[in-house]
Amino acid sequence: MTSGGHVDRIAGEFGVHFIDHTKRVKGRHQSKARRTCQTLLKNYGPEHLRLVFGLINTTRNRGNWVSQVFTAVSWLILNRPELVERSDFLTLFDQLDLDALLASAKRANRDAPTVTMTVLLSYKMDELTEATRKEKAA
Repeated sequence: MTSGGHVDRIAGEFGVHFIDHTKRVKGRHQSKARRTCQTLLKNYGPEHLRLVFGLINTTRNRGNWVSQVFTAVSWLILNRPELVERSDFLTLFDQLDLDALLASAKRANRDAPTVTMTVLLSYKMDELTEATRKEKAA
């Protein structure tokens, strides 16, 4: 199966379908980030891409199917394995508002929102893990 077909199948598992980059997204089930997802699939494999989709696919964050979010979540998984290995990682991650983080990243650095979102995502996860640590210590 071609990379495009494979990436479409994985997206379909999460109820997402890709639309042409010239069209307007009309719902929380559409994405223009096919090329980004193909790159993630090619570089890191289908299980990595499924994990990225799964993390974004929460009630709060569903609809954030944009390349900056895919890339930032992927980076977190790849570069912060100690977070991903935590037993409470999914619970902590579900507390994030990816749309708000992306908006903050765009305001802070219009020229590089993906990099900025990546940093903000990492900082926010650090804040959440620290808060959890303090709760357990109390």
